[in-house]
Amino acid sequence: MKAQWLLIVILISGIYTVNARNNGKIVPGYLRCEYKVDPLGIDVTSPRLSWELHSDQKNQYQSAYQVMVASSVEKLNNDEADLWDTGKVQSALTNQLPYSGRELLSRQECYWKVRVWNADDEVSAWSEAAYWSMGLIRYADWKGTWITHRAGVNNKDKYKELYLPPARYFRKSFSLDKKVKQAKAYFTSAGVFELRLNGEKVGKDHFTPGWTDYDKRIYYVTYDVTGQLVDGENVVGAIAADGWYAGYLGFALFIRSERVREFYGVDPAVFGQIEVEYEDGTKEIIATDQTWQSNQGPVREADILMGESYDARMEMPGWDRPGYDAKDWSKPRPSFPPDGKLEAYPTEPVRHIEEIRPVKITEPKAGVYIFDLGKNFAGVVRLKVEGESGQKITLRYGEMLHDDGTLMTENLRKARATDYYTLKGDGVEEWTPKFTYHGFQYVEVSGLSAKPDKGMITGIVMNSPTPQASTFRAANNMSNTLYKNILTTQFANFFEVPTDCPQRDERLGWTGDAQIYVRSAAYNADVASFFTKWLADLDDAQRTYGAYPNYAPFPYSRADQFSPGWMDAGIIVPHTLYKMYGDTRVIERMYAGMKKFMTFQLEASKDYIRPPGGMNYGDWLAVGQQVSDGFIAAAYFGYDARLMSEMAKAIGNEEDADYYAQLFEHIKKAFIKKYITEDGIIRDDDTETAYALALCFDLYPGHLAAKGAARLASMIRANGNVFSTGFLGTKHLMLALSANGYSDLAYDLFMQTKYPSWGYSIENGSTSIWERWNSYTREQGFGGGAGNNAKMNSFSHYAYGAVAEWMFRYGLGIDTEGVGFRDIIIRPQINSRMKAMQGSYRSINGKISSGWEIKDNKLHMEIGIPVNTKAKVYIPAFGKNNIRVNGRSLHKADDLTILSRDSDHTVLEVGSGTYVFTCE
Repeated sequence: MKAQWLLIVILISGIYTVNARNNGKIVPGYLRCEYKVDPLGIDVTSPRLSWELHSDQKNQYQSAYQVMVASSVEKLNNDEADLWDTGKVQSALTNQLPYSGRELLSRQECYWKVRVWNADDEVSAWSEAAYWSMGLIRYADWKGTWITHRAGVNNKDKYKELYLPPARYFRKSFSLDKKVKQAKAYFTSAGVFELRLNGEKVGKDHFTPGWTDYDKRIYYVTYDVTGQLVDGENVVGAIAADGWYAGYLGFALFIRSERVREFYGVDPAVFGQIEVEYEDGTKEIIATDQTWQSNQGPVREADILMGESYDARMEMPGWDRPGYDAKDWSKPRPSFPPDGKLEAYPTEPVRHIEEIRPVKITEPKAGVYIFDLGKNFAGVVRLKVEGESGQKITLRYGEMLHDDGTLMTENLRKARATDYYTLKGDGVEEWTPKFTYHGFQYVEVSGLSAKPDKGMITGIVMNSPTPQASTFRAANNMSNTLYKNILTTQFANFFEVPTDCPQRDERLGWTGDAQIYVRSAAYNADVASFFTKWLADLDDAQRTYGAYPNYAPFPYSRADQFSPGWMDAGIIVPHTLYKMYGDTRVIERMYAGMKKFMTFQLEASKDYIRPPGGMNYGDWLAVGQQVSDGFIAAAYFGYDARLMSEMAKAIGNEEDADYYAQLFEHIKKAFIKKYITEDGIIRDDDTETAYALALCFDLYPGHLAAKGAARLASMIRANGNVFSTGFLGTKHLMLALSANGYSDLAYDLFMQTKYPSWGYSIENGSTSIWERWNSYTREQGFGGGAGNNAKMNSFSHYAYGAVAEWMFRYGLGIDTEGVGFRDIIIRPQINSRMKAMQGSYRSINGKISSGWEIKDNKLHMEIGIPVNTKAKVYIPAFGKNNIRVNGRSLHKADDLTILSRDSDHTVLEVGSGTYVFTCE
């Protein structure tokens, strides 16, 4: 394998590479507003703009920019910036630029472009035009009423029999007799809905308008429907189902909660309007009201957890098209949903992302067929089948198979995870569920009249769109499989909220999982708007006394509603978005709640030691000695204070920054006194997790940190080079080792295949990240291993995927000095056993690549630095330390600066461009 293989990460163009000659000038592209491309119907009145830069020359940066915003594309093309013209601004800023022009009112359309000046003050061409539009900002803009359709009353025993009402159908016929200039639809629901217009689905979204605390906020979505309108009669339709609003949620049924469904309301309802603007300047609004019609239809059951039932014999052909006879339809009922504020949906709704074909079909029992889709994902299937009228097809879903080839469903607990399709008997029929989803790799199909082929089932991968931002490849194949599994699991669980698992009766936005994984998530994908939305859920869920709960949204709780290590997501996640994206607005939005949370912790503490409390999940699923709940609480309290000081400073609150810095010092002093001995040993909590947390949270006195790290390393070695940590400890253990000089040991853990390890799961067949390292073993099945429980085996649980942060920060060495990757650090930790590693991260400032290989007694490093950034590159001492860059002697390179040289590293400063280093 030649060194040139490292160039792959740089040379692969992907969809983001600008491959144009620009004669040294920098070219702006990838224009976004509030992290989204051309968003419709936002309600942020000072939205933030961003762009990326590209150049074919090294050491290029932006010395100035100019942004123009106009109310029409024609005006923009004529440089008529009637909304905002920044003029030439001397600045390197390319993101988090707040719009500061004319006041933006409801429905305002905004077209914008940017040009920049390079290091030589040469101006670029204007970028292509980008777009955003404003939604309905005032409640007075809404003209309709909420409508619903009563489908029945639930008289069933809630613990013995499921109540799964049908979806509700709504329609309205209206006529257009003038030429339409443009039309937009603004719609929402209490529940989830699909909007239809003249026989076609509107948009590509699913499960809109998402999940919120409906008493505090209800999101709406906006669509441009100009192209779907016709002259004369038009029909708008909507199908609404229970969704998170009225359906089964989480483990409420499993724990026999007083309420198992209908946590926010009973009957799903719809609300919205189509606004038509004619070419003559007049306008018309078609809004939901009592003139609409409602009915039931072929969707007989529709529940996110339990599944969907569809009777094709009850289809109403043409119900959402002109000319349909709706005389049998009813008048809808007025609805009075929760009083949440109507807000524009702040991120991208769930969509169909990918279609996958089965890799194998088996028949473990006569007439029962198992389709293997090849990987564990979240979504649904498209069924293509032919049969007799009334024939009922049953589809069950599972992540794994028993040894006899039958479907393993024990881990689903109370989630039925079953869909039914009843044929109408009219040739080949196709069906895809609309209002449910499952976590699965295998689909069991029964009720067929003939043996199926692979074309019968197509897997539809679904998730909230979070564009992949990373690539990774190592010389170790197991590591490559691990990276693939991490991505698969992240995307399966980033489904409206960051769920803990997509398969069983849970699917809650657990805060502990989110806080340990959020930085890994941000390396893997662009999750800025996704987590911005979830933080609103978390802020809404904050308890009145100040604690953040164990999951958000928070429809129900047990006696204790919070846990140390979980509730701290309210501090850690906003800080991570600030760190990765330079986002201070998220701090401002969360700041009052974060201060309230810190007060809650301080008031509960004694002499600055935060005691345990709440659920005390501890180091969840630790496989060795368990760290005490008190240690976790005390450590996270200190960490929270340190992050609060940084965030207060970031938003210009120097008084609070000083206060929280002093609070951290008080906590640290008390922590040292209680837990750390004079020889660096942790008193009463001599566990791997304790050392990992104390080192990562800066709770060791400086002169003892090395001893603490040495103790941690010795414990791991004594344990056979495997860890004994759980959710909280495993991530921090890897980071603590590499930050304190034990990178080789970190690599040993990373490449380990013994239990417990990532490699152990992979060797036992994982295509995703498992909740337990031994959730399944080839020797003992699903029940093997200490503490294992088939009902608590999630095979799609991203928490242990938090090692991705280590892979990028230390394996590839891609980090940020400060925030937002304007000043980049490239400091890979080279390992002779691994031999080679390469990858990239698309930061908010552009793509950063890093690769290294040890071959023929030479170290090769190749890096790519985006325009408008600079990097400190650490080249480790190797051989005789004879370093060359792009084939030249280091001292003859005139496009970089040597910052320092010592026995460990040569540190260089480089600007944008691609660099190849060799050291021998």
